[in-house]
Amino acid sequence: MKVYARSDIGKVRSLNEDAYYAPGEGERFCAIADGMGGHNAGEVASSLAAKSFAEAMRGEARWNGPALRRAVERANAAVFAESKRVNAYNGMGTTFTALSVYDGDAHIAHVGDSRAYLIRNGAIMRLTIDHTLVEEMVLKGLITPREAKYHPKRNIITRALGTSERVDVDLVQIELIPGDVFFLCTDGLSNHVGEREILAISQREASWEERASATVDAALADGGTDNITAMFITFDGEARQ
Repeated sequence: MKVYARSDIGKVRSLNEDAYYAPGEGERFCAIADGMGGHNAGEVASSLAAKSFAEAMRGEARWNGPALRRAVERANAAVFAESKRVNAYNGMGTTFTALSVYDGDAHIAHVGDSRAYLIRNGAIMRLTIDHTLVEEMVLKGLITPREAKYHPKRNIITRALGTSERVDVDLVQIELIPGDVFFLCTDGLSNHVGEREILAISQREASWEERASATVDAALADGGTDNITAMFITFDGEARQ
């Protein structure tokens, strides 16, 4: 498992409240987070969540779905506790999308609207559902996906990590096959760069570092109205035989 990530403050924000965790030696897990809250609390929430998640995963014997859920729940508890300890951080939270690999399967945990995609056999598929008001409206047939993109309430998140004592975590399990690539990103990227462009960039003749940078550059070229974080995850010999 190899991870290639880039984060950028964007063209509008004064602070980068995105965070990510790339695996250390021997680790097979990673995560991205997009913080929210005043007084720099978003930056605190996302970085604390990433740190707490990684610490929890290091304590797990198996990096499978249940372990991933426990680690995200521990990160939620850490952010929530800090928001109660420091008045300026009250109400802070963060999106959180994490991926781990165990026994030939990829496991994804998801809270909020940072996305996970699978790129396989020349196609791209979104694996996560945004926990936002407009996504709920789309699923109910009240608005179209195009209308959701420009809806005035498109930034309202219905589920976040750290805003309450307990968190509901979505889990996805995918059996790996040779050539699989995963792409994680915050909404600062997905709001500006469509799936077709992500796929096209992923297929360029370039290093994965260059491809990660290219997705961020595309978001910046389209306006860069938010912090932007992109992460490609590739695998060598990890698929179940």
